Amino acid sequence: MYKLSLRPLTLSLLAGTCLSGQAIALEASGSAVSIDPAVNARGAGGARTLEVKGAVFMGDEIVAGPHGLAQIRFVDDTKIVIGPNSRLRIDTFVFNPNNTAEKVTVSALKGAFRFISGNSPHEAYKINTPTMSIGVRGTVLDINARGADSSVVFLSGSGTLCDGGGQCIDVTGDCAVHVAPRGGGFSAPTGQAAAQRLDVFFPFTQSQAGLDAAFQANTSGCQNASNHLLGPPPEGFKQRTTPPSNYGSH
Repeated sequence: MYKLSLRPLTLSLLAGTCLSGQAIALEASGSAVSIDPAVNARGAGGARTLEVKGAVFMGDEIVAGPHGLAQIRFVDDTKIVIGPNSRLRIDTFVFNPNNTAEKVTVSALKGAFRFISGNSPHEAYKINTPTMSIGVRGTVLDINARGADSSVVFLSGSGTLCDGGGQCIDVTGDCAVHVAPRGGGFSAPTGQAAAQRLDVFFPFTQSQAGLDAAFQANTSGCQNASNHLLGPPPEGFKQRTTPPSNYGSH
């Protein structure tokens, strides 16, 4: 028998007797492992400030402020990082008694994110952004969603990207940037454009400071690509050690 993270429901008896206000107990989809200040949640679990070990539920929208950073672990060991100025919604989370997922759908609405798939079958996962949907296969990926487009970088594993018109492409974990503009289709910037997009829109590929070890990933491919594309850093250059607080606002 499947468990579902449910919204409260009001039940009515066919005989005409109403049991208004009776609610089905909520099943948590996961919990916060680490929270930097100014992260809020609203939805099935009510409006609240998210705290360490605080539960998250299907239907919740999690919003990080300018200095917020949330690291969420789901019951199947799926892990998501929500960066500053970012907003994510847990659309669907149906899980089995053995804590594997039957269906997981999240929407990366705005900002920067990291997704690390858990112990569930790859077909269970779907990530939506304003301009594309992402299917994953044993995957670690970083996502950016902003007004003009959404973009994704696969750090390991592989997946399928589909735009709003149904055009799909397969991608692998080579740290290549794939962009889905609002008009449909995909592009893969190269050279300086790719390196700049990694630096500006994918802060976790540049620095993983502040992330718990379980939420970190091997980003050496991104660093090697950036060094190859841009050449050696200029004299006096300093590697960024913390993500900028405004990277979700572009």
